Amino acid sequence: MGFAEIALDGLLLLVCAAGAFTDLRRHVIPDWLTFPAIGLGLLLRGLFFGLGGVFDAGLVSALFGGVVGFLVFGLFAIWGKGMGGGDVKLMTAVGALAGFLHGLTCVMCTALVGAVLALGLLLAKRKLLSTAKGLWRRVFTTPREGEDRITLPYGLPIALGVVWATLIKYGILAGF
Repeated sequence: MGFAEIALDGLLLLVCAAGAFTDLRRHVIPDWLTFPAIGLGLLLRGLFFGLGGVFDAGLVSALFGGVVGFLVFGLFAIWGKGMGGGDVKLMTAVGALAGFLHGLTCVMCTALVGAVLALGLLLAKRKLLSTAKGLWRRVFTTPREGEDRITLPYGLPIALGVVWATLIKYGILAGF
């Protein structure tokens, strides 16, 4: 790993930590954090590594990484309404800063961390069964008005997933 890649990964971790902090504190991942991070990911990958290809480290990789983060989490935001716009923009920034391949690992690790944290939260609140019933109704019937919802500020799973993916990237943890 060269200095440029390490610097980009450091910036990625910093952006994710800030996103997790603001999401936990105020349930918001601010635009002033995500939009500059997306721009910096594209700019720095282009400056440091050139145009490159999808599987390289350059601008094209940053574009595809951002698109993957946007599409995967955007679909969750539209389909399940479990994500907010800040979560989608933060994952777009993750993809742009990480590039395509590392971005895919970040998406997978984030999804797994989010699932484990959501399950743990449901168990802790003793809402697993009622949530499963509500999900069943939502998919196969009409949901009831005023159903109790438990929220998980997804900035935390994003940050933890990116840390996990970065530890895999640097060989500190075994990969998939």
